[in-house]
Amino acid sequence: MLTVVGFRLGNGSRHMTALVTESGRLHRAHGPYGAVGRASRPDTPFRKNPVHRHVAHLRDLRSRYMAKGYSDELIPGACVQLELEESAPEPVPGKVHIVEPSWPLLFRAFDDAAPAASRGTLEDAINGFYTTIGVPFLPRRPGRPAAGGGPTARLPRRVAALRRALADGSAVSSSPRLAVGYTVTAAGVRLHVGRAGESLPHQDVVELHAALSAWLHLNAAR
Repeated sequence: MLTVVGFRLGNGSRHMTALVTESGRLHRAHGPYGAVGRASRPDTPFRKNPVHRHVAHLRDLRSRYMAKGYSDELIPGACVQLELEESAPEPVPGKVHIVEPSWPLLFRAFDDAAPAASRGTLEDAINGFYTTIGVPFLPRRPGRPAAGGGPTARLPRRVAALRRALADGSAVSSSPRLAVGYTVTAAGVRLHVGRAGESLPHQDVVELHAALSAWLHLNAAR
């Protein structure tokens, strides 16, 4: 049995799937809706704690692809056990680095197993993954109000709800009906026109927030 954790995001026509295996390999696949997709060569284990490192990369991939417009959560997060065995290829004499082949069978097995297991967030799936493979970890739940109140509890209700959503890896996006829109994730703020877009530097986000706050105060009576 092989335990994996991953997610699938879509942009309306194409999807991106990312998985981490218990040995610390990061696998990715891209393709149109309704297809498993083309698997890429995996990022292999490296240095100490490869599982933790590639789970961190998994979170980063989710944020980066959401910022690119992949806001459809086709599989928000799933930890599944597959009837597969993962083995590293034999080293080639004289070769320092081993280039591992892609593994499309892994994504086909994930497709079959993930829908029944995908009932929570990616962080829920990661916590289940660590528990299943017996790796020590600290549950990551940023943005949750602490007992007796905290920074989130002092925010307006709508802002607090969106903060929790961003902390859990979700994206906040404008209506798809708009020609010019935005996508906000924990990683950044992106403005887009169709499929073209640009991420704003942090200082520009601060200035935009100030300008929008000023506009809302100025037009509060409307």
